[in-house]
Amino acid sequence: MITAHNEGRLLRPTLRSVASALECVVDSGNTAELLIVCDNADDVVLSEARRWCTLSDLGYDVRMIEVALGESGASRNAGAYEALGEYVAFVDGDDLVSSNYLDDALRLLRASDAPTIIHPEYVVSFGARSLLWRTESTRTHDVSYRDLIRHNLWPSSAVTRRDVYLEHPYRTLPPEKGYGPEDWVWNIDTSAAGVVHDVAPDTVFFYRVREQGGVNSRHSVSILPVFDFEGLKRHLPIPGTQPGSSSSPHRRSFPQRAYAILLPFARWSTRWLSFEAKHGIYRAARGVMRTVTGSGKRATNRVRPAVAAALSAAAEIDPAVSWTAHSFQKLPIWLARDDGYAECLEAALDQLDRRGGALVAVPWIGVGGADIVSLNYAKALAGTDRFRDRTTILGTFLQERTVRELIPESISYVHLDSRWLELAPHIRRRLIAQLIVLVRPELLVSVNCFHVTEALQDHHGQILDGTRAYATLFAFDRIGEGYPVNPITDDSQRTYLDAIDGLLTDNSTTEMLIEEILALPPERVLVHRQPAMDETPALNRDTNAYRDDRFSDMAPFTLLWPHRLDDEKRPDVLVALSRELRRRQIPARIEVWGQRVLTPAGTSLLRDLKEAGAIYRGPYSGGLASLDTNRYHALLLTSKSEGLPLVLVQSLLLGLPAIASRVGGVPDIIVHETTGLLTNGPDDIEGYADAVERLMADIEFRRELIENGYAFAVSHHSWAAFARTVGETLATDLR
Repeated sequence: MITAHNEGRLLRPTLRSVASALECVVDSGNTAELLIVCDNADDVVLSEARRWCTLSDLGYDVRMIEVALGESGASRNAGAYEALGEYVAFVDGDDLVSSNYLDDALRLLRASDAPTIIHPEYVVSFGARSLLWRTESTRTHDVSYRDLIRHNLWPSSAVTRRDVYLEHPYRTLPPEKGYGPEDWVWNIDTSAAGVVHDVAPDTVFFYRVREQGGVNSRHSVSILPVFDFEGLKRHLPIPGTQPGSSSSPHRRSFPQRAYAILLPFARWSTRWLSFEAKHGIYRAARGVMRTVTGSGKRATNRVRPAVAAALSAAAEIDPAVSWTAHSFQKLPIWLARDDGYAECLEAALDQLDRRGGALVAVPWIGVGGADIVSLNYAKALAGTDRFRDRTTILGTFLQERTVRELIPESISYVHLDSRWLELAPHIRRRLIAQLIVLVRPELLVSVNCFHVTEALQDHHGQILDGTRAYATLFAFDRIGEGYPVNPITDDSQRTYLDAIDGLLTDNSTTEMLIEEILALPPERVLVHRQPAMDETPALNRDTNAYRDDRFSDMAPFTLLWPHRLDDEKRPDVLVALSRELRRRQIPARIEVWGQRVLTPAGTSLLRDLKEAGAIYRGPYSGGLASLDTNRYHALLLTSKSEGLPLVLVQSLLLGLPAIASRVGGVPDIIVHETTGLLTNGPDDIEGYADAVERLMADIEFRRELIENGYAFAVSHHSWAAFARTVGETLATDLR
């Protein structure tokens, strides 16, 4: 059976190749027919099919049927139902087969007692790409379910009993859905049902690779639909893990086995290194292994006589094979093995327990502002009737930064195995999409999770097939000379923005930027004003900020700067401000709290801070409430870009007036001279110094800011208001 679509004149060599294989079948004393299934076929295909139906000198019958299904799996199903033979073989309309393929497959099938599917042993890609792939049998080789989840282990061409096709039809997978390829899904479905996939020795399948067009090219970024994972594990277990298992006669190579043994030790011994350092070491080690052992691309491929004959015959039928056949001995060899993809996917699925519900994706859960936002969404969703006991946080990056103690027991936390970061970027994107498809959450909220953003760029059709999704955009970071960047805008096409349910932000400034820059309608941008604390504290008026009105060198006006020491937060401003305060002879001192970030200027910054009179107190965790804010008189924010920093909300709730740079969403909460004081930006050193002097000189004004700021934070950033908003917008199906 040949399934034809828009192959045009490429159908001719396929028909000649299959005709040669059918002659061998007939010569062995069998009867046969050639069935050409024309699915939305072009005129050239239809003309060629009709021509073959009129040939009278063939030793077998030729029929054609016309269907308008537009999908390869449905075409094969239609052909299987129409077929008259006891056995059925499929070949796509632009590929070739060796003449011994069909006859040898029949002999193997007749000798098999179990349901069996036969594939060619060799797959030779020709045309736009030349590659050699030697397929493996589930009966005789170490093939595991992880290998099959990672790669399609067998080509689209297969031979089996017709009743196997009827019992296990191809799934209908419309190309626009992006699932498939349909033969890969069929290989998984049949394997999960216990059907053996075997190979016919010394048979060859010639796979034509086209630069553009062709049915299979539409599946270049395909994702597998939901499949019987447990059935697949049961029938294709990892070699050596099943009870009573014995070694297969076809064991993996020594380099593969050595790599599998040594890898856990290598990961343990380098666990203290950064991801970037480990990634470099692993890549170098794999390169040395390939060089020493000669694995990967072999120098020569031994050509067996039957294979040599198949190469020669195929080149005579279609000279497009000639260049590939000529260089056969030096073709790169592809080995279909799991590289950690399926293992990481399975580990995540086991932890997620296919729970569905709400999935909040994050890089990690730490102590920063974005971490608080992530926890806010997870806790608010877990508090709704719809997602109670069905809310999970998924971490994707730098697991060591997650502080597990911050995550309530009512919320499940799953972190992807760090090995997934060693995969190629497009494979990582596929893994994220595949995980979401198999879990199929009702709701996906990506909080600054750039891995999900990247996956949406390639696979939004599959990710959003039954899942409502929102992504956050709180602010644009700045690089170089201040150029704005964000993972969402890094994708120049941004087609997925029309598919997701909306973008979430926490301030009106970013809301307006999103609408203007991304051309999104206002209803697609939701402003969720974030709470900074689960419970609103009473305003404490017994603090230095509320009480002190006289200052000296012995009792200075003390300013708190509680941020990460990285360029985005502009800690260098503190050096200039300290010097300006000293120049003005203002008795004020800056105390710095925050995590040090390793940058080239990190050491010199601490030295400059000390020389200018600022004091570095060290890192802290648990939010601003973990510090003794009662001893400070004001809080400083010197960032060059921000969304709506929750540290400002915490500051107002704790009765600490803020002096902040007028950037991003800061003016949403710091209303100048009402809830705090604003400068013209991080480089407005005089503005900062003037604000410090004003707060020191006027205690009534300082108390007014404290009272107004506290009332504003309670009114606009309470937990109750946020939870209500999340429930109304995210936990209700508005589609």
